[in-house]
Amino acid sequence: MTYLGELSAELGRVGIAGGLRERILAEAADHLAEGDEARFGDPRLIAQRFADEYATAQSRRATIRGFAALAVAGTGFGAMWLLVNAAGGWPDLASSAVLPLGLAAALGIVVFPQIAFATGLLALLQARRLRLADAAPAAEVALLQRRTRTALLCGIGALLSASLYATVFRGDPAGWWHVAVAVGGVALSVPLALVLRDVVRAAELRSAVPGEAGDMFDDLPVRLPRRPWLACLTLAAFVGLAALGAAGADEGPRNAVAEIVLVIGCFAALGRRLGLRTVR
Repeated sequence: MTYLGELSAELGRVGIAGGLRERILAEAADHLAEGDEARFGDPRLIAQRFADEYATAQSRRATIRGFAALAVAGTGFGAMWLLVNAAGGWPDLASSAVLPLGLAAALGIVVFPQIAFATGLLALLQARRLRLADAAPAAEVALLQRRTRTALLCGIGALLSASLYATVFRGDPAGWWHVAVAVGGVALSVPLALVLRDVVRAAELRSAVPGEAGDMFDDLPVRLPRRPWLACLTLAAFVGLAALGAAGADEGPRNAVAEIVLVIGCFAALGRRLGLRTVR
């Protein structure tokens, strides 16, 4: 097998395919045309080096694009609920055409946006920390991909929940609001799905750089004691107080308890997967 054939096979082994592999092979061919001394070296090592660097770069770029797409989607999501008052007010929960679907949609528009925002922000902070790294540890890159993937999936979940909510509920809002939210939720999901595809493609690159993944304490702009559960309970208390103050005496206590349970539950369920708790 020729050198370029060996290099092509090794590039495929580490997940580099399509146009990217063709560009690498074309560059290698140009250098090889200058003489045998211009060979890059062992094809296996060269392919692995490309995979290490591209996995880091593509994951970081996908995270930044993902956060931008989430910001646009979040703006649209907020507009949907600001317009509901102009359309006649919130529909009654009992007005759902299919009550289980209505309840699932209502839960989705409360839970998914919060997870998407928190996880997307963590991913962005991590991408910022890795901005100068040519090839970050494979575990670190995998964590960045998981955070970005989770944020995008929850963003899509929030928007589709809004579309479902507008579809199955009937009541006070004008017909145009139902149509706008049902269509808008699906439309705003498309950019998130496109970035999600890029994250999946980046995950196909098999980085082999040794090292630890780290956790949220490595990504925060300020140094805090490495006490994950203390941080969780502090955040839960802050969110609970904010919910209590925003909703008033009638609904405030209920909302505060719900938010505290949500924060602690998500931390327990997703903490290790998303690097919220120490993974060393």
